[in-house]
Amino acid sequence: MKHRIASVLTVSVLGSLLIGINTQPASAGETITVAVVNNPDIIRMQGFISDFTKRTGITVKFVTLPDADLRPKVTAAAATKSGLYDVVMISPVEIQSGWVTNKWVQPLTPLFAKDSKADQASYNVKDLLPAVSDALSVKGNLYGLPFYGESNFTMYRKDLFDAAGLKMPSNPTWAQIREFAKVLHKPANNQYGIVLKGLPVGGQLAPMLSEIASYKARWFDMNWKPQLTSAPFKQAVDDYVSLVRDYGEPGASGVGFSEGLALMQQGKGAIWIDATVAAGLLQDPANSKVVGKIGYAQAPTVDGGKVNGSHWLYSWALSLVSGSKHSAAGFKFMKWATDVNYINMVAKKYGWNQIPPGTRTSTYTNAKYIAVSDFAPATLAAMNSATNNKPSALDIPYRGTTGVYIPEWSDIANNFAQGLSAAVSGTLTVDKWLADSQKYAEDVMTKAGYYK
Repeated sequence: MKHRIASVLTVSVLGSLLIGINTQPASAGETITVAVVNNPDIIRMQGFISDFTKRTGITVKFVTLPDADLRPKVTAAAATKSGLYDVVMISPVEIQSGWVTNKWVQPLTPLFAKDSKADQASYNVKDLLPAVSDALSVKGNLYGLPFYGESNFTMYRKDLFDAAGLKMPSNPTWAQIREFAKVLHKPANNQYGIVLKGLPVGGQLAPMLSEIASYKARWFDMNWKPQLTSAPFKQAVDDYVSLVRDYGEPGASGVGFSEGLALMQQGKGAIWIDATVAAGLLQDPANSKVVGKIGYAQAPTVDGGKVNGSHWLYSWALSLVSGSKHSAAGFKFMKWATDVNYINMVAKKYGWNQIPPGTRTSTYTNAKYIAVSDFAPATLAAMNSATNNKPSALDIPYRGTTGVYIPEWSDIANNFAQGLSAAVSGTLTVDKWLADSQKYAEDVMTKAGYYK
């Protein structure tokens, strides 16, 4: 979810920052292959990688892919033990819904235990935000190191709201969001009332998932029966689709995070409900025309209060593939890319409001970060209110806010996402979409043996 190409800092600049990184070329000559998503923070990280190579002797070969391509490719590689990748970028959804059970990724807690006391203190696993660490852990073992973490919230143009005499509540309702979008929707001026995703990719569903949860709906009942045609689920989907079609951006069926970000950076969106990680990008003067014009509120709900699942919890994390022939080298890279020292590197080069957010407690107690990141309090509040273990107001048998933590979720989500694109573009009714998705989900769950 992001962009920007970074310059490589010299070793002399980084010397004082990278304490705790092994500077001895114990693994000199090794090459590791790392599969990552093509977002701005990752592209930026690649710009710093020569320092890692100079300090360790390890060469890093990146395979950089869009979200829609990354997930199936790394899953296939891990499942077949192809050896294509040593380190992969995945999320809590993969870790919690099969990768650990299938032993596709290695536990990291034992590897940290083997580090020297100095290296343990330098990395400081306990500094990872508890909610993120928990989402990346299974039975007390950490299986991913967060490169960045996020929740969701409402971003809006303060200048447009002021000019129209509007005031965004700190906890808006979806009804209020719709009224604001209606007032501010001026497509003739290339100004759209709201920016929402319509891309037919399961990994891009998060805003809709949290909206569905905020309507007090659920994906499965306690017997694992899909609930996609239930009244609250249908109401949530109806409202999302009509909001996009009435007051959203044109071509919404092709809009994911990157496209939504570009619209907001270009000043074309009045409201955007998406990942908290976007806030820093909207404050990047190199790419954004709306620096200093953005306000932040919590994610909308039906009643303007906290509802289970209305805030998601997500992280793009680095995991060590089982069977890697370069596990030690891969682990070194993972620590380097997620250490507080890497955060300091980015801050020194680009400014504190451009660091990878949502990973460490120390970030949100850092006066330098707080001073330039007016979005920090709202981000932390959203992440702390994420209810990953019970993402619905109703009784449910599953966990997960950006996806249901079961192996079958990816199949169900990708099928559901196809209907979103069609409904937003007007080629499919919501009723038909949900009926088809319900049947598909029932078939998947039946074949998977959920029903006796």
